[in-house]
Amino acid sequence: MNSKITSSLFAMLPLLVVLMSIGSSEAENPLQIANVLPNASFEKRSQGGVEGWSSRSWNGHSDGIWTVAAAGRTGARSVSIASEKGLDAAWTATVRVKPKTFYELSGWIKTDKLQGAIGALMNIQNMPKLRTPSVTGTKGWTRVATLFQTGATKELEINCLFGGWGRSTGQAWYDDVALVEVAGPREQTMTSMSATVIIDVDAPSVEYNPMIFGGFIEHLGKQIYGGFFDPGSPLADEKGFRLDVIEAIKELKTPVIRWPGGCFVDSYHWQKGVGKDRQPYDDDRWGVVEPNTFGTHEFIELCRRVGAEPYICQNGLADTQEMADWVAYCNSTTGKFAEMRKMNGYPEPFDVKFWSVGNERSGKTYIHKVRDGAEAMRQVDPSILVTCSGSHGSQAHIDPYLLKTAGKHLGLLSVHEYWVANYQRHQTPDYLSCMMLSEKPNTHIRAIIKAFDQANMQGQIKIAFDEWNLRSWHHPGFSGHNARKVDQKDPEIIALIKARDKSLQPSLYTMADALFCASFFNACLRNAEDVEMANIACLVNQTGPLYAHTNGIVKRTHFHTMAMYANLLQKRVAKLELKAGSLRHGNQSVGIVDAIATVDGTGEKWSVAMVNRHPSDAVACTIKMGEMLLDGTYKATILSGHSPDAYNDIEHPDRVEPKEVELIFNNGIVKLPPHSLLMIQLQDRS
Repeated sequence: MNSKITSSLFAMLPLLVVLMSIGSSEAENPLQIANVLPNASFEKRSQGGVEGWSSRSWNGHSDGIWTVAAAGRTGARSVSIASEKGLDAAWTATVRVKPKTFYELSGWIKTDKLQGAIGALMNIQNMPKLRTPSVTGTKGWTRVATLFQTGATKELEINCLFGGWGRSTGQAWYDDVALVEVAGPREQTMTSMSATVIIDVDAPSVEYNPMIFGGFIEHLGKQIYGGFFDPGSPLADEKGFRLDVIEAIKELKTPVIRWPGGCFVDSYHWQKGVGKDRQPYDDDRWGVVEPNTFGTHEFIELCRRVGAEPYICQNGLADTQEMADWVAYCNSTTGKFAEMRKMNGYPEPFDVKFWSVGNERSGKTYIHKVRDGAEAMRQVDPSILVTCSGSHGSQAHIDPYLLKTAGKHLGLLSVHEYWVANYQRHQTPDYLSCMMLSEKPNTHIRAIIKAFDQANMQGQIKIAFDEWNLRSWHHPGFSGHNARKVDQKDPEIIALIKARDKSLQPSLYTMADALFCASFFNACLRNAEDVEMANIACLVNQTGPLYAHTNGIVKRTHFHTMAMYANLLQKRVAKLELKAGSLRHGNQSVGIVDAIATVDGTGEKWSVAMVNRHPSDAVACTIKMGEMLLDGTYKATILSGHSPDAYNDIEHPDRVEPKEVELIFNNGIVKLPPHSLLMIQLQDRS
């Protein structure tokens, strides 16, 4: 929709609903003010119900049941309404609001055999035309939301509605309801609806390392067990590998995989995971029993099957001899550990090139461990490339003492960042909030390069962004860490695992993930001389691009981004100039368009990746190859969805998938569809 038209509509209709969505966003947007609804997760009880909310009905039979459920989407409770004969009812709360102000009303709804009338939804009693999308049938927790303006209204009556202007049967649950003030549509539009990309065809190009499209797996959640390794599954082979998952990883052309951690590695000792005599042990970091059936041999087998280089992360708390012995076991042709490997059925060395000393550690003791561990490992195999923890957090800080003390032993420096932190609680910001984060990877990389430069080591050490994602996975921790054995029947452990499994929820992974992923890759490509490796965390399940469930797989939106970048780019990064307007949200802004150009070694084949971050509007983009405006029709691949909140799930695995199209350039101008990634093949002119 044209932005001027949108503004006119808002001036004419102060109560107009401007956005309705079912999808991934949760009402914990850092750009929004506090939730004005009382007891929004229904955790506080009152006599006969929940504090701040009351039950009411309009018509229907008297069999309606209002309950406070002993489980919720988050926390310990939710509220429910049920009827067998037909009911129109609600849980209701009244709140004060600001007049002439934009708010978002949202909530999470789960249903069981809900039929009749509209279904289950959120609405405002004194704004009867304002409602969120309804949920019917039998569905898991689904987010519904709507954006509106209050007009002259100062008080709202919020309904968790069952039936909705009619009678429904079945049951609905409601949780995590939110009413938050947000920036209005005028603040969310761009300063310019156009962009210009000028590709410098004469400037030298830079070859990038395809290892930036790597992956990471950790013994947490269902990344390994129940992911790509699932002995006993009808979808697995005789060795326990899920064949459907293996084939999907091949599609990504994953060049390198990091393992076994992550925080898991702090209690991992490699000798317990090789050979036939393996014993389960208590993983008190994550509060589960590690079966220990997936170890070094299985990891190497995985890498060989998908064509990836193995990257092993050492236990940073282990002694340096244990580190050296693992290198010997994997890479030596003679000696004690080579013989042990041969006895275990692997006569030839594994030739593991990439090794890391520890995960997300710091301090002088660790730095000395890095120095000594790197020396010990390279005495076994001088050809290996050693990395260590350099930066993990938003500050992109590197300890100068690390570079001074151990820098000469390092080929790579590990950098970790998750821009939406889910560690202790679920945070799933809306699409625009995610887009406001999409330029931060480039800023992060430039800060690391600056630290290298200050230490006079730029070019000597390269960046391994070996854990990254828009979202971190949800793992609230284990309170019994190092205190007791893991009891799988312990309610605390059961609740912990259930909380972590929420990271698997398909609706969390939308076009926001796909486009952020594209912007991350563009940042790595722009800095190709300094970024040697990047490993999405994680590769399978949790927040990964591939969701493996009991009966098959789902390729999430960012799976397709990764596949497009791995398969459709050329081998070298070309220089380009990008001029684009800004997409604003609240007091933050990013470029409305992101772009990168690549070229083959001959200079004849070109691929241009372009991202339109605008949630609803196409952007007119002018592309010039040197002084020449593109004209005519070119082949391209497009990734988009019916909305910015579109996602793939078990029932609809192909809602979002790449499509081959023909783009028509008119005097250099092409229309970029809203919330989309375009990969244009300029050599394939029709």
